Amino acid sequence: MQSRADESHVWLRWLTRLRWVALGAQAVTLAFAFPLLDSFTVLVPMGVLMLALLVANVRAMQVLARKTPIHELTLLWQLTVDVLSLTGFFVLGGGPDNPFVVLYFIHIAMGSIMLRPSLAALLALLALASYSLLHLWHLPLHFENHTIEEGVLRPIGQLLAFVVSTISVAVFVVGLADTLRRRKEQLLEARDRTSRTDRLRSVGTMAAGAAHELNTPLSTIGLRIRRIGRRYDDPDTARDLEVMKAQLHRCTRIVQQLLAGAGDPSAVGMEQVPLSTLVTDAVKLWEKGSTLELEVVDESREAEVNLPRVAFAQALTNLLENAREAQESVDDYTPLSLRIGVEGEEAVIELRDHGCGLPKEPDQVGTPFFTTKSAGTGLGVFVARQVADGAGGGLRYITHPDGTTARWWFPVAPRRIHEPEGHPTEAVGGG
Repeated sequence: MQSRADESHVWLRWLTRLRWVALGAQAVTLAFAFPLLDSFTVLVPMGVLMLALLVANVRAMQVLARKTPIHELTLLWQLTVDVLSLTGFFVLGGGPDNPFVVLYFIHIAMGSIMLRPSLAALLALLALASYSLLHLWHLPLHFENHTIEEGVLRPIGQLLAFVVSTISVAVFVVGLADTLRRRKEQLLEARDRTSRTDRLRSVGTMAAGAAHELNTPLSTIGLRIRRIGRRYDDPDTARDLEVMKAQLHRCTRIVQQLLAGAGDPSAVGMEQVPLSTLVTDAVKLWEKGSTLELEVVDESREAEVNLPRVAFAQALTNLLENAREAQESVDDYTPLSLRIGVEGEEAVIELRDHGCGLPKEPDQVGTPFFTTKSAGTGLGVFVARQVADGAGGGLRYITHPDGTTARWWFPVAPRRIHEPEGHPTEAVGGG
């Protein structure tokens, strides 16, 4: 249903464009051929018909501006207005002898593509009935009243009809081809997202299994450490046990974050916080073990995003580590640069290094288990991309002569509105 509604928006948009072409062609034709009309009084109803088309087109543009679902009956009504207005013009101007009667075929073709078969057949019957009516009653054209001879005037009319028909068909077919191309791109993108989601699930399953297997030995180690602490109370043993407890706590925390770190943002809750806060927290953890400095430029104006905190920290740490390793591989120890900014409705993180650049297979970057590092797993960029995809953003690498920039972006969340003190806080837009 949603797909058909989206198509209806496209069809109505192109129909309005064609109608502007038709109105312009009618005005030009009328200005050229009005001496052929039965009387000057028929200019009034013709003007009313053109005004009706203008009103219908403005109405169609208002419907498009609301961006609400468009029913097929709306398209049928719009096409019906076109067919009836054409019939009115032909009744007042020559009937079936008018060379522009070929325009009926354009509307029949448009209806066949835009509408379901039953509604398209209904429109075709209307066009057939309208054309039949022209044979029963119409006002004739008086070629003798024009300054140009009939032998010249008829070919000119046929040429104009052919030009208008050609332009209308070309515009509509080009629009249809463009729509099909964009729809194909959307389907390919959806298939790619589905493929990445399937890979994510497999990685998440592996992470869950690893976490389950590691929990038991870690619990056993913790139990043994406490037992040793009760048996020996000398200072040296106590210091060693404190170090062991700290490392055990670190391992336990890593196991608890393993599922989120494997790229499954749904494994943890979403939080609405300033992007600069998330970046600052992740950078503090990364800097403790880093051999490079990081220059951070914050231009985010406290823009807030909806993201899983743990998965984001893990993903940014992975990107920072990749940038550090890429730069150290070429013996460059200048500081990395990280910029946080806002561009339109997107919060952007740009991490730039002066490293070795992308591998020979740049399209494979972000694919699980694809890596050019001897000890890598290929999950670092995949994690970051999944975090961004889950929030409605994305990740893209941009190469430079002296390195690479990782551009990571997320939708900006609506600002939360805090009520006066003593009342509960209401968050607008989630978080």
